Amino acid sequence: MMDNHERRQLLRLARESIRMRLLDAQSLRLTREDFPGDKFWQDQGVFVTLTIHGELRGCIGTILPVSPLVEAVASNAVAAAFDDPRFDPVEESEFRDLHIEISLLTSPSELQFSSPEDLRARLAVSHPGVILQKGLSQATFLPQVWEELPSADHFLEQLCRKAGLSSACLAQPGLRVFTYTVEAFSEEGE
Repeated sequence: MMDNHERRQLLRLARESIRMRLLDAQSLRLTREDFPGDKFWQDQGVFVTLTIHGELRGCIGTILPVSPLVEAVASNAVAAAFDDPRFDPVEESEFRDLHIEISLLTSPSELQFSSPEDLRARLAVSHPGVILQKGLSQATFLPQVWEELPSADHFLEQLCRKAGLSSACLAQPGLRVFTYTVEAFSEEGE
């Protein structure tokens, strides 16, 4: 778990990374002096979510821990602002209104289930982050998505759609489901 000071450092890093890109400046130099402590340098799965006035403006992340936390926060913040294919790149005029949320992911673990009904029941109890995988298709929803889609049926239907699959895939062989939890914090939480 990150303490409040560490959370603020990561949120500032995300905002500053976006600002530097808007200014066409060099990327931030990340050093152990600026980010002391092993937590910042351990590989970590991270998502950065951007909203403006409560509306999604970008969300990009890495599910698996493939880079040090500070690098993952910086790169995913920039990617959420400028590379989310669902949105145009963030403009300088929007910068002040951006609200940043960071989600630190636990490593995903595979969920065993016997039927679509069993899957729905297991997910409805704990509301985890979910990764749906079938063949080359894959999609994830962070646990926060349960707030918008509280029904397991609707949650899974939308996740199938995001993966480019029909909801019938829930009953087909070859479907793999992984779950994870997050430590989420945002600028408003300060």
